[in-house]
Amino acid sequence: MQRAALVVNPTKVKNLRRLRGELTAVFQGYGWAEPLWSETTVEDPGGGQARDALAHGVDLVVALGGDGTVRSVASALLRTDTPLAVLAGGTGNLFARQLRLPINRYADALRIGLSGADTPVDAIRISLDSRGTSEFDSEHIGLVMGGIGRDADIMADTTEKLKSRIGWTAYLVAGLRQATHELIPARIKVPGRPVLERDVTAVLAGNCGMLQGGMRLMPDAVVDDGLLDVVVVKGGGLRWLPVFGKVLTRSHKDSEQFTRAQVSELTVDVATPQRVEVDGDVIGMARTVRFAAAHGALTVRLPR
Repeated sequence: MQRAALVVNPTKVKNLRRLRGELTAVFQGYGWAEPLWSETTVEDPGGGQARDALAHGVDLVVALGGDGTVRSVASALLRTDTPLAVLAGGTGNLFARQLRLPINRYADALRIGLSGADTPVDAIRISLDSRGTSEFDSEHIGLVMGGIGRDADIMADTTEKLKSRIGWTAYLVAGLRQATHELIPARIKVPGRPVLERDVTAVLAGNCGMLQGGMRLMPDAVVDDGLLDVVVVKGGGLRWLPVFGKVLTRSHKDSEQFTRAQVSELTVDVATPQRVEVDGDVIGMARTVRFAAAHGALTVRLPR
């Protein structure tokens, strides 16, 4: 019998015992063995549990939680033959939305995981130089998008308590605190292109262009083209008006306030250390950050 491992973020579930029974019944209905069950912790948000699942030789790893949980579980599955099934539950769930997977419908999502097709998708490799030594000292992966600058400050200001109360609008509340801010001097480098020097609000790179609330920051972003969609934003005060206009209209015209590009790799140097976020989680401070596309690095079960 085939067997899966289920990695669950318990903060996203009201009744774990009932959920476990419901999902076990789905596995049994498809002729699978009872799954390995593990729960994430603050210290280990999913990567360790996924590595343990691989050590047990499971046929499928199932991640139940938000984008952060899915990202952590996926980090252990890159370049392996073991597929990932996504049971999305949380505030954003941008990866699942991009893939048109059910949200907060765990049994339906699991049925896709057990009957769907193995589909390769891209990941984002993020390298941080926190000390300005021109040597990267930490590595991370993302599935949705990452950024350096004020977008990471917004993520840092968005509390779990507020998200549980008002949902994705918690990000808007945090964003209002960044409506007026100092710009960040940055050098943006793409292999084979001239270096771009610009004062910015944020630089973002992603595979999934959707934001909370259904807005599309990167309307051309797809998860399997081997490219990152990049957005360079210069906001603050009245400069936010043309930025919001381009997002809402999905305009492809560049301006001083808003520039888009598609690249396989991007490096950003900033004058002073700035926060870096990936898939909604702040992962540290950096003087330099490199975003690189990992083409087809993750296998996901999607509807046939």
